[in-house]
Amino acid sequence: MKNAFLILCAGLMLSVSANAQTKKKKTTEPKVVVPENINSSFASANAGVENSKWSKNYTGNYVASFTNTSSLQQSAEYNAKGDLVKTTTTYDIAALPANITTALQNGYSDLKVTEASKVEVPGVTPFYKVKVENGETKKQKTLLISEEGSITE
Repeated sequence: MKNAFLILCAGLMLSVSANAQTKKKKTTEPKVVVPENINSSFASANAGVENSKWSKNYTGNYVASFTNTSSLQQSAEYNAKGDLVKTTTTYDIAALPANITTALQNGYSDLKVTEASKVEVPGVTPFYKVKVENGETKKQKTLLISEEGSITE
């Protein structure tokens, strides 16, 4: 009886370890099918842009990520009707416009800029979203800066 139990346990352990060795298949994200009205809105607003990657965000809006004609990373978000919701353009910190850099130097010279992007929403004045970090405490803060250089925390 003892030997049968040991053989049963050994067989069970062998099958568990053999099963652990099987490779799991990689799951790929399903490709997002973009409706024609959204695709045409995007194409008319972004002529000359190729290789855009589409996704859907948590609100169900369609988001195209691409490199714009100025060689900057950009995303454009569209609702189901094909209306532009917002665009976000990521800037290299060294390539920020002079008035934005000046505003940061005047008000936040002790903080390090870690990220910067320009956000454009239809019906709203464009603004820059800039993340800064305190070098000592590593505490981050997000600043909203108008194109004229006025800062809002």
